[in-house]
Amino acid sequence: MSDNQMNVTVIGAAGDMTGRFLKGVAASKRDSLRFRLLDIDGAGARRAASLFPDAQVDAGTLDLYDAKALAQAVSGSDLVINGAGPFHRTADIVRRAAIAAGASYLDIDDDVESTLAGFDLDPAARDAGCALFIGCGASPGLTNVLARDLADRLDGVDRVDVAWCVGDEGPQEPGRSVIAHTLHMGAGDYMGWQGGERATRPTFVNTRHFDLPDLARQAFYECAHPEPVMLGRSFEGLRDATCFGTLHPAPINGVLRGVAEAERDGRLTEDEAIDYLQQQIAGKPGDKTAEREALRGMREQVARGEVSRGAYYGFLMRDMLKLRYRTRAATAAIVSGIKDGRPCRLMRFIDSSEADSPLKSMDVSTGLSQAAFFLEALDRIGTVSGCLTPEQWIDPKAFYARLATQLGCPQDEWLSPVKVLEGAPAPVPA
Repeated sequence: MSDNQMNVTVIGAAGDMTGRFLKGVAASKRDSLRFRLLDIDGAGARRAASLFPDAQVDAGTLDLYDAKALAQAVSGSDLVINGAGPFHRTADIVRRAAIAAGASYLDIDDDVESTLAGFDLDPAARDAGCALFIGCGASPGLTNVLARDLADRLDGVDRVDVAWCVGDEGPQEPGRSVIAHTLHMGAGDYMGWQGGERATRPTFVNTRHFDLPDLARQAFYECAHPEPVMLGRSFEGLRDATCFGTLHPAPINGVLRGVAEAERDGRLTEDEAIDYLQQQIAGKPGDKTAEREALRGMREQVARGEVSRGAYYGFLMRDMLKLRYRTRAATAAIVSGIKDGRPCRLMRFIDSSEADSPLKSMDVSTGLSQAAFFLEALDRIGTVSGCLTPEQWIDPKAFYARLATQLGCPQDEWLSPVKVLEGAPAPVPA
């Protein structure tokens, strides 16, 4: 990017993750950037504006579903940042407005439907000379970069698995859009990647385990995240791709699945399901009907052998006593393929479980990853166009260095070495 002024409009500026993103960007002290911060919560957007010098920012209220107001908001922008979820409802609206304004776009979209809709906008974005940088958070985003890193070390790629764990971060009030996405992920079918093509897959049904610090015994669930269709679009010859996620402690996955199935089947409204999960995370009593669905989900989890009865009853006891768990969190990628004519499988992960880990909080890991993507994207605006997923435009080494700066600690404190799980290829570069 040149030293000329660049106008950046941020939608959803009052949210927790976007707040972390803005703090990371503010710390970079890019004087050539001018920010317009907007949110349905105008007061929250104005509070976020205090991160920047007055001459560099203005803030206001925006209902992004008001087409005329949205068009006016993005007019004159060079780059539009969308932090307002859930993205299966907001992303397509804001992307189309950005393209119409001739602006590039960046988001942390973690829904499959809106990711596929972004792919469909590729021709329009190219015609307008705009770049749509989609899925630039932790998962997707950081997961995609790990996958790219490992794929570049092989001669050919056959399978990619990415995984994430979000741990107990104590009582908090997550936004409704975060809970809506989580419910969307917890039951039903999604579009994944199997046998070299898009395929309909069940979400939160299939499980597997990953050899990650403090998590080797925890069940991870194949989930409705967009990484599989992203990677299938990017890696030629890729046969299978999955995203597995889990919540720690393990019984929370049963709570999610029980409530999500009840919402899907009409036993709970979406608002009732969101209210209950928000109340549970905040440590408050919830609706009894929703609680019965949560208990059903956990009992079925025990019956499937995903957690022990001891873990189930221990969770209920800790919940009753308002005791918290130590945060267990991680982000990982495993890539299988060919190296020097032989099968090879590589793994790399980010361990976020340590008490002093800068990445153990979901809003920090997502927001600061987004800030690193944003700062990398600034140099590409005007030189690339179309719908781009992280593994298509990010150099992993450069990204790790950028993220280390955002986190304020060297990458060897949070990024594992590359581990060879299968095969004995030539030495794997650091």
